[in-house]
Amino acid sequence: MRPSLVLSLLPMLAAGIAEAATPASASTFVAASLPQLGATGFDPALAPADIEALTGEAFYWGLNIAGFYELRYVYTQFEGQPAFRGVNRMQANDRLMDASVRYATTVNASTLYSGGAFDVSREPVVVEIPAVTDKRYWSVQAGDQNVNWFMKVGSQFTGNDPQRYVIVGPRWRGMLPPEFLSTQIYRATSDSFTLAVRVAVTDRSDADMAAARKLVHSVAAAPLSLWSAAGGVIPPLAQQPVVKGTYRNMPRMKEIVDYGRTMTAIDYLQLLSLAINDPTMTRRSDSAKELATLAKLEKLGLREGVLLDPAQLTPAQVTAAQTGFDAARKKAKQALEASLIDMNGWRLQSSLFHDDLDYVTKAGSDDVAWGTPVPFESHTIAYVFRDSSGQVLDGDRRYTLTLDLANLPPVTEFWELPVYDSAGYFIPNPIDRYSVTSYQLAAGQFAQKDGKVTFYLQPDRPKDPEQARNWLPTAKGDSFQLAARFYGPKAPLIDGTYAMPQIMAQKGS
Repeated sequence: MRPSLVLSLLPMLAAGIAEAATPASASTFVAASLPQLGATGFDPALAPADIEALTGEAFYWGLNIAGFYELRYVYTQFEGQPAFRGVNRMQANDRLMDASVRYATTVNASTLYSGGAFDVSREPVVVEIPAVTDKRYWSVQAGDQNVNWFMKVGSQFTGNDPQRYVIVGPRWRGMLPPEFLSTQIYRATSDSFTLAVRVAVTDRSDADMAAARKLVHSVAAAPLSLWSAAGGVIPPLAQQPVVKGTYRNMPRMKEIVDYGRTMTAIDYLQLLSLAINDPTMTRRSDSAKELATLAKLEKLGLREGVLLDPAQLTPAQVTAAQTGFDAARKKAKQALEASLIDMNGWRLQSSLFHDDLDYVTKAGSDDVAWGTPVPFESHTIAYVFRDSSGQVLDGDRRYTLTLDLANLPPVTEFWELPVYDSAGYFIPNPIDRYSVTSYQLAAGQFAQKDGKVTFYLQPDRPKDPEQARNWLPTAKGDSFQLAARFYGPKAPLIDGTYAMPQIMAQKGS
């Protein structure tokens, strides 16, 4: 399991976006409000062991914050990159995730995405959703840098009628148009946040894909002033100005988009330094633990008024920071694994026992799936890395996974069974199949026998035509994993009492 920018909830950086951003046509967004800052290094009195320990605390506290900062940069400042769209501008993706996606791990292959980075420090943002008449799953969720998803609307939350919302900043004061009802007004927990739109595909026919694309493009968001000027509607994307953000950045931000593979400890601490000095990333003021943690991190130069400067660090300090960073990553992963609920060999990520102040476990969750919508009301995730005998799933072997059609995963929306390589990426294969879903099963796309459906997980296409129809490709020479998603989970997929079927190794493989 490896981290990346957008993992399970926000994989919206795909290439091939239908409506690419045009050159910026509006003024800069925040530069005028940013004062000049000094530079600092670590406290010279810190011993290497102290640097290691403090870097670990920084990792636990701020992993999602660092990822948020980098993601916002990609969305609003990294011109020329397909995901660039500017501030307060939503952009849809017409393609499902596939093996070409290498910036995000454990993504899904069952929904189209839209979204972007929003800033309500100046004015509110309006969100509009049309009626959804074909009963497919959809959701719009807004979350801040602390993994606080303060707005969740969609088929499982608010139904399928036309909907409209306005999001105001935590410090905003003003008047709203009288058309908005109290239930349509959300107060963001931070001036900066991301919006993520999901629209499920069903049988993946041309008609299904066309309907899903129409819907994902119809979900819109824009500043309140733009909505008002257009007569109380959000203008088409092509008519929305592209406003490039001017949030502070650092030289390596273009190189660490896939920060699970490329981000060093010093990169990470620099991102936290930038975030701490960003006035649009509204800090929580009601957490004694956070305040105490920030006070300790000041010795690493992580404080308001100055930015961490790598040039002021000695090689020994850099080494100590990296040692602490690597150790913290391992500890966070162990804490996450210990927190998962055993579900017949699958490891269920559930918020039933979630503690928002458990920084170590929370960092482990962020490291595996950045932006996961805790609490897990939207969906739960169950990981599996071993077969029924406890052996690591081996891409050179053959396995089966059999579902009882009378006892399928209990959801109100749909479920997906995606397969990933050891790093969490989709596996290239000749049939472009990366997952299977309950929608596809209901459409009769897989062979069934005796009230069951069996999927064949192996690197080569099965010779038997019925087995080939149910093939889930794996990777030769590598281990693999599954991260099942259950959208609209019922209680057994929250408390772990559902008996998820185990993966069975086949003899002679």
